[in-house]
This record gives sequence, C-alpha cells and structure tokens, in this order.
Amino acid sequence: MILSPAERSYLYDSLTQTTPIRPDSRSDHQFRPLEAKTSFLPASNGSARIRLMDGSECIVSVKSKVVLRSQENNLIECDIDVAGHRDDSNFVTNLSFNLTNLLSKNFPFQYLRLTSKYTFKLFIDCIVISHSSYPLSLLSLTCYLALKTTKLPLLVSDVNDEEIEEQPTFSDDWDNAQLLSSMIKDESFSPPIFITLGVIGLNLIFDPTIEEEQVLENGLIISWHNNKVIAPISNMNLAANSNNANYKGLNNKIIIKGISMVNKYCGAVTHALDTLIEQDDGNDGAIF
Repeated sequence: MILSPAERSYLYDSLTQTTPIRPDSRSDHQFRPLEAKTSFLPASNGSARIRLMDGSECIVSVKSKVVLRSQENNLIECDIDVAGHRDDSNFVTNLSFNLTNLLSKNFPFQYLRLTSKYTFKLFIDCIVISHSSYPLSLLSLTCYLALKTTKLPLLVSDVNDEEIEEQPTFSDDWDNAQLLSSMIKDESFSPPIFITLGVIGLNLIFDPTIEEEQVLENGLIISWHNNKVIAPISNMNLAANSNNANYKGLNNKIIIKGISMVNKYCGAVTHALDTLIEQDDGNDGAIF
C-alpha cells in the first residue's frame, strides 16, 4: 500500500516525536505480535513457522545429511524462496547471502562431527509465503526456532574410523534422537538472528511495518548472537516501496544508539522465543 503525501507527512511527524508514536501503538523496541509453531514437518529434522499480525508468514525446514568432512567446505546451506520474486533476483540472493553468511560464521560446527571422517551437513530451506515489510528478521527468527528444535539421529557405531572403512550407523528409534541444543553441552546453543531497525530523525524503531518503511530515512540490520551484538552491521534503504523515498545518510550516534538498543532488548526477544519452544513442546501436530 502506497501512502498519500498527507499520510506520509502525518506518519513522519508522528515517528520523529521525542517518543515515537507508531500507528499500531507499539513502543520503539517492540516487535509485531506473532504466532509460531515448531516441529510440525514430519520429514524434517527441525521445522518452524511464524505468522505476523499483518499476514507475513515464513516456514523453515532443517534437514541433515551425512557427508565426508574432507569433501565439504560448508556444512550449512540455506535456500530461500520468496513468493513473487525470482530465485535469481537480487532481493532473494541478498537475503540468502546474508542468512548463510551469518550462520556460517556463528555456528558450532564441531558438534556436527560424527567420526574422524564423517560429519552432519545441515540444509535449511526457507519459504516466505507472504511479506509486506523487509523479511530478513522474519527469516532469521524462524530459522532460530527451527534450529533450536532440530533433532539428529543417535550414532551407535564407533566414532573412531581412521583404520576401517565403515559408514556411520544410527539408532532406528527416533525417540533416541538428540536435540541439537542438547549435543552442545559446554555452552548454551543460541542461533544468531538479524534485527531490523528503522531510522527516522533521531529515533530508531524495531521491526518497522510497510507503512513505516515508506517514511524512514535509513535502515539498520544488526546481528545478535550469544547475548551481544556481532558483525555484520549494515544499513539499507527500507523505504524502497515508497514513491517518495526519504533516504539519508547515517549519523555515527545513530549507529551507537542502535547497538545499545539491541544489546538492551534482544535478550528478551530470544528469551520469548525459547519460552515459545517450551510451551510448544508436546504439541498436538496442528500448524497453528
């Protein structure tokens, strides 16, 4: 939906107040309400589905494969499909690159190792069924839920296969499968996520809607992992859907403020997602 000049002016003035007044009454650090479901795809090692209040929806499936360590440089592959966009479009390619890059640099791959020769490789398939605003945060939050609930089969063969030609053997009982998070014993497993912030005046707003994106002056994509902000931090014009984009440069103080806000509030975001997983445990199989 393209806003009229009068609507853009009114919304811009509202969002540049000392305390931003957002159309849906959210505070500057609040995400849109969402519905989520985990572990509902029977043919996947892990799965999750998130639907936002504006109808945006994403499904993520995680599958695993046993590969030879010597033949694989990348142990995570992300494939993204966005309704209404070609797979080779810049929009989809950038989403896929950002998500793959974030996971590849911040994932404990040592826990995927099976034997001296073999390891698990994860394939993450993401489908954005519908979206209005920029979907990178939606994708990363859904990936977070899917990876946190991913189960891998229990290895029953010998882990030392340097002297023998033997492929790994797994338990036939899926009840013996281990959660990826439980395999990481020395540290808590928390997949990295992307947080989208809109820049308007001296204010920053979390998770901007499509209407807010049309009046933003800039956008920040901030990465979060292990209770702190990490690289990369990037900026982009989130107002691409507007017929009168108000794109401006970034002030250093705004970047520092964005990092401070993410450090302050994103712990609550991941805690809410973890609580959702606990509440969804033992689900009835319904998608929503």
